[in-house]
Amino acid sequence: MTRRIHWAWVILIASFITVFTNYSIRLSYGILMPEMISALKITKAQAGAIASSYYLSYTIFSPLLGFLIDRVSARKVLTLFSFILGGGTFLMGKPASFFQACLFFAIVGMGSSAMWTPVVTLVQRWFGFKRRGMVLGILSVSYTIGYGIMGLVLPPLVARYDWRTCWFILSAPAFGLVLINGFLLRTKPQELNLSPWGDGPSLSPLNHSGGIKTNVRYGELLKLRNLWLVATSYFFIGFTAYVINIFIVTYGTMELGIPYVRSAKLASAIAFSGIAGALFIPILSDFLGRKRCLILIDSSMAASIILIVWAGNNWTALLAAACIFGIFYAAAWPMYGAAAADFFPQGATGSVLGFWTIFYGIGLTLAPTLGGYIADLTGTFTWSFLLAAVTGVGGTFFVSRINKPGDLSS
Repeated sequence: MTRRIHWAWVILIASFITVFTNYSIRLSYGILMPEMISALKITKAQAGAIASSYYLSYTIFSPLLGFLIDRVSARKVLTLFSFILGGGTFLMGKPASFFQACLFFAIVGMGSSAMWTPVVTLVQRWFGFKRRGMVLGILSVSYTIGYGIMGLVLPPLVARYDWRTCWFILSAPAFGLVLINGFLLRTKPQELNLSPWGDGPSLSPLNHSGGIKTNVRYGELLKLRNLWLVATSYFFIGFTAYVINIFIVTYGTMELGIPYVRSAKLASAIAFSGIAGALFIPILSDFLGRKRCLILIDSSMAASIILIVWAGNNWTALLAAACIFGIFYAAAWPMYGAAAADFFPQGATGSVLGFWTIFYGIGLTLAPTLGGYIADLTGTFTWSFLLAAVTGVGGTFFVSRINKPGDLSS
């Protein structure tokens, strides 16, 4: 019997749900932060440090997951770490102190470490080279939708129950991923006697131009100039993105005096405006090239942060600036994911993304604590946000220095 639906689409659906759930949990912390600051009686720097504990754990485990996903069953990896994600999320409803919150969110970060690099690697195995931008764009819509929905749903739940109940509710879909990934995922098309859907095997340009062989070693990768350039760009843009995402609701509520329910809509604005960016910029990159689109994305994120600061408590201007930021923020991650597949050997995608995630994770780990500390020190988030704009310029500079695929060994 002929298969009517290629299993690649089942993989994409399961991956979509996985990323949706993960980012709903990950970005909910920024939405719930004002309530947690009041309840736990912590400073903005401590609130940032709780987020940093997540990103530190995420950073430590992501390279391991990137390495494993090139060698171990994706189904086993994602099923196990889905359970860890669910357990950590449930515990986030129980902290009685700053240190407990750090520990529990670190567990969430450990589970989350399997929810991007392995998923991106898996999806790209199932789709042809010319479909990568499209597929990663579709996948990335999932985290924008999840983030956006949380900005609308969590404030009413907090008002009716409390922030602890919100974490318990968020843990349920995370545990559901154990079943979804356990039953639906397959590591590669060959397991079902299939070829990648689209235009044939997912071969990157290097596979056609005498690049490193598929079973590339880490030592060989580390010799590539582009690996380090993109890693540095990833560090800067991670810092840029998460100073804004972690603190935008707290900024609106505690500094600008905007009601909590309305401030949470800034997170939803970033997320929902990102749907267009996540869908169309990756598709555009299939024609214009990843490098040009990455330059556009990183520079536009920096400019939009200047607009957020300039807007102040003018709600219309602030909302518009948040939407501009969201368009380019959402497009950044599929673009970096596609670059890992396009600019490096096919069998090394997971390893490349895992390596980059070390730098990305350092940026994410520094962003909440440093951003919160600067806000405590100066009494305003303005300087934290301006620093994020500067790092956005840094991300643009380093990604602009990468060579075309055929020159990667230089």
